[in-house]
Amino acid sequence: MEGKSVLVIDDSPTVRRLAELVLSQEGYEVYTAPDGDEGLEIARKVKPSVILVDFVMPKMNGYKLCKVIRSDPELKDIPLILITAKGEDVGQTFEERFGVLHYFQKPFEPDALVGKINEILGVEEGELVQEKPALFESSGELMEGIDKLLKYYFQKEFKVMLKSLMVEVLKETEVARTTGLIISGELKYLSVADVLQLAGTLNLSGRLTIVSSNLNAEVYLDRGLVVFATVSKPGYRTFLTDLLLEDKKLDKKDVKDVITEAKRQNLPVGRILVQKGFITDEELMNYLRRLSEDAIFHALSASSGHFYLEDIALPLNLSDIRFRIPSSTVILDGLRKLDESRLAAEIFKSDDMVLTRLITNVEALEGINLYDKELKIFSLVDGSATLREIIDKSKLDELEVKRICYSLQKIGLLKIKGERR
Repeated sequence: MEGKSVLVIDDSPTVRRLAELVLSQEGYEVYTAPDGDEGLEIARKVKPSVILVDFVMPKMNGYKLCKVIRSDPELKDIPLILITAKGEDVGQTFEERFGVLHYFQKPFEPDALVGKINEILGVEEGELVQEKPALFESSGELMEGIDKLLKYYFQKEFKVMLKSLMVEVLKETEVARTTGLIISGELKYLSVADVLQLAGTLNLSGRLTIVSSNLNAEVYLDRGLVVFATVSKPGYRTFLTDLLLEDKKLDKKDVKDVITEAKRQNLPVGRILVQKGFITDEELMNYLRRLSEDAIFHALSASSGHFYLEDIALPLNLSDIRFRIPSSTVILDGLRKLDESRLAAEIFKSDDMVLTRLITNVEALEGINLYDKELKIFSLVDGSATLREIIDKSKLDELEVKRICYSLQKIGLLKIKGERR
């Protein structure tokens, strides 16, 4: 498996440096470029095995570059991987239009990048790492000294260097900043709930960013009150349009039209939805509040990682949000849901479990105040579907489905029938 090479095209010198470091250690020959023009020139010259493309770049952006590569007869078959800070929708667009095999959202795990490239190119871990030069094999004493030096480097210095590089990535991608920082720290010492409570007590304003191994979250605060929150984690979507699709207030074509119009007018998607009459202003506020409360619920589950509370102004696209949620309210509600989720995960731990409804007529639920998600799960329980089938059909986060099942069980609307054999 010789001659495997990777071209990394990204305007961030830190991302280029980090990618070059981890990939060269794996045995790949690595080329880098700061923009699409230079990247295209290198690609045509070296014909790399795989190309990593940043979405936002000067001169030629990632979209245009992928389009050029796919239209070039000599480059069109080279596997593409997208690097983006713009979220899941951008990655899915590139997958559909340019056959991008995978996308990483900044900040990303270096090991995950190496693993994905190895998978795409069919390379076993460590397969490309070069053997020790024959020059040193004649001197056992010299090799012993070099081995000790390398062990020390990889066990001590290499870890420190990687950590410092990741901190630089966080700063460059504006996940963490060096100015306007109010407080930062590790979540194992101060939990998300502690930080929110502190912000509420001191009436702090700004943005709280949570960076954990399985999620990234942002909470915008105004004098200690929560304005809006968002979270990104594997298998979980937090877009406003998803909720409206779920509630059948618009279809996929409507979503495309609304997003296009929002870009044209440079307005938030929510404003366009109200403008076009899909929802009322009051409904918009309710949806945004639901998104915020749900995001904080997931953020409260982060027990390791880092947090950054920064003194920044409320973004323009959030300036017309009218509601403000007391920190204590979202903490109490989020922790209650989290406790229920942990208990639910124990009770509903078997994917083969079959659930049955105790009230089969949905109209009988009129006197009980259920949210749309709870009604959706209740409707999927039919006495024959397994828990895994219900989770898959609901397209909701697995932990959330189990928590809802637990809540419905507590109020006597469903019970565990048994397990499918």
